[in-house]
Amino acid sequence: MTDELRSPGRTTGELRGGGATAGELRPGAFREALVRFRHVYKIYRIADTGVVALAGVDFDVREGEFLAIVGPSGSGKSTILNLIGGLDLATAGVVEVEDRDLGRLPEGELTAYRRDRVGFIWQGTARNLVPYLTVAENVRLPAAARGMRVPAAARTTMELLEVVGLADRAKHRPGMLSGGEQQRVAVAVALANVPKILLADEPTAELDSGSAALVLDAFASVNREFGVTVVMVTHDLLAARRASRRLRLRDGQLVIEAAPIEPMSGDGRLRLPDEAIDALGGMDLEVEVRDGEVRIRRRGEGGGVRA
Repeated sequence: MTDELRSPGRTTGELRGGGATAGELRPGAFREALVRFRHVYKIYRIADTGVVALAGVDFDVREGEFLAIVGPSGSGKSTILNLIGGLDLATAGVVEVEDRDLGRLPEGELTAYRRDRVGFIWQGTARNLVPYLTVAENVRLPAAARGMRVPAAARTTMELLEVVGLADRAKHRPGMLSGGEQQRVAVAVALANVPKILLADEPTAELDSGSAALVLDAFASVNREFGVTVVMVTHDLLAARRASRRLRLRDGQLVIEAAPIEPMSGDGRLRLPDEAIDALGGMDLEVEVRDGEVRIRRRGEGGGVRA
């Protein structure tokens, strides 16, 4: 990586979080809270009915951490991302990012916040990239919107594509890439505006396991090398385990702060994570061992969770 990408200042060096060194942001060495949720409620109005998406949620996201938010569909995971990203506002409570209450920002400042401080990666690969632009042009677009000069934007583009391992695809259009490659390009696009925080909504949901692993490697690399704070929501239990910390939601409430667990006990018993039980719909499960895999599923159904 070049010195420009690593150095502080209003360049891609801001990926270091203001010039911190790799040692300062080593795994587990987090700074103060970057994001604070305080008694946050979000209620959506549908016709004459109020739908509660979040019900009094409190948590912090520390600067420089990789946080995964897990839980069943409808638990409020994506709502949290929308609130952090300034795409929506809380019905009640406070959402603070960098000590600023997003609910009190004028619209112009909120737009600047989304443009300059946040990178977004969506589940659907088509939402992340402009199909008629090349890979390099897609990555340059946010840099241009931020006012970066053409030579610097071109240099930054290639550096970011090297980070995600796709510099050789710079002149290809998205339709010429696999789904996993498109999501890795999306990581580069999300970093092109030099964000303080990277938000990923089910980024591996449409990918095979090999492609998903490469996308998660890109997240881990960006988090580890540059200290960018990553918040990812996912149903993928293996993806969640790549994070340094996990939060678990159910029915709009924070149920537990999930800590890493040892899947195998000393006497050989396999412990299934609570979120896997939630995803499978309860305790009436059966286990199949085949071709070196343990497959856990609802009794009488195919598919399931692999361990």
